[in-house]
Parts: sequence; C-alpha cells; structure tokens
Amino acid sequence: MKAVNLIPENERRGAGGTAGRTGGAAYVLVGGLALIVIMLAAYAMTSKSIHDKQAELAKVEQQAAASEAKAGRLTPYTAFATLRQNRVATVRSIADSRFDWAHAMHELGRTLPRNITLTTLTGSVSTAGAGGSGGVGLRAAYDVPAIELTGCAPGQAAIPPMLTSLRQVDGVRRVALQQSIKGGDGEAATPTTAGTTGTAGKTVRAPACARTFQAVIFYDPKPTPTAVGAATTDPAAAAAATTPVSGGTK
Repeated sequence: MKAVNLIPENERRGAGGTAGRTGGAAYVLVGGLALIVIMLAAYAMTSKSIHDKQAELAKVEQQAAASEAKAGRLTPYTAFATLRQNRVATVRSIADSRFDWAHAMHELGRTLPRNITLTTLTGSVSTAGAGGSGGVGLRAAYDVPAIELTGCAPGQAAIPPMLTSLRQVDGVRRVALQQSIKGGDGEAATPTTAGTTGTAGKTVRAPACARTFQAVIFYDPKPTPTAVGAATTDPAAAAAATTPVSGGTK
C-alpha cells in the first residue's frame, strides 16, 4: 500500500526552513561563547604575567636600594683611601723634584783635585735663583740646578784635569769654563805660600794661585712637582678628609 503524506505541501517547506535557521543560530552562539572563553583565558594569563613582572620589579628595586645604602656607608672609606694615595703621590713628587745638595757637595769634595782652591761656591736650582752680578755669566745658559765655582789653580795645566774630574760627578750634565786668567787680574801672579800652624805644630802650605778661574757645573734637570688629584666637593670625601680614622695616617 502506498504511503500518503497528508501535510500540505506549503506547510512542509515552512517546517524545513525553520529547522535550518534554528541550527545556524546555534552554531553562531556556540562560536561566540568559545571566543569569549578564549579572550577570558588570554586576559587571565596577561594579568598574571603583569603581576609577576611587577613583583620582580619591586624585588629588583629593593635590592638596588640596599646596594646604594651600602655604597653610601662605604663612601667615606673609599674617599679617605683616595685622598691618602693622592697625598702620598704629591709628597713623593715634591721629594723627587728637590735637589740633593748634600750629595752634590759630597761628590764635589770627593772629585775636586787637591791642587785646586775654591774662593767662592754658589748653588742654585734655576736661573731665577742664580747669584746675580757676582755670579758666573754662563750660569744663565741652562735653567737647571747648577754650582758656580770661582777658585785658584797652580797653573793653566791644572784646569783641564779639573774640568775632566768635575764631569765625572754623579748627576752632572756638563761643565763649562767661563774664564781662566793669570793671577786674577790678567797679569802674572807671584806664587805665594801661606803658612798656618795646626794643632800638632805642623806647618801647612796653601797652593800658589797662579791662575784664577770661573766655571759652572750643570746638573740634570729635576722633574717639576705636581699636585696629584683634584679637590673634591663631595661631603663624604670632605668628612673623610677631616675625620680621623683609627689606625690611618693622613
């Protein structure tokens, strides 16, 4: 027997279209809900990451503050150590720039020949401190420590050995002879001997002054003293400079 559909044909089409439209709306609703869930999950993860970074930043700031406080407590000690090093270097520079006159006199007395007699000896560390009109003219040739000599020799033959001996003095740069004249005034001098009686009753004869000479001994230049380190305006450094530290030397 053949089945017969008793529903009118127009009603059949309406029922099928309504069912199709209802199914599409459900898919749209489910997709929207899924998108909302995904957005909520992303927001939660982002919020957690921001919170973690903020906590890490706060921790780093605390560590930085602690380090700065520690450095601030150590500043006076470092400033004092720097100040001490600068002062030691300054004192060493000044000491190195001073001329050792004691050593120079010792070397001169050791080297000068026995037949040479000195009448004047003038030492100066620069041309600005030279002896003026009474000095040797060649002194102005070099602005270095120098000794001006005026003395007597028994003859012209004694002058070159004397200059050679003086060039052997420790630290000497050069020796210059200003002049060598007979008897001190250009005329032949009469050899004389001056007798003096010592404590033991011995007569000592002074050498004859057949020639007078003027010479200059030039020494190696000395370094210019320099102040090491600049004055600081840091309050901690000023406190370190004025506050005594136990066991330290300023």
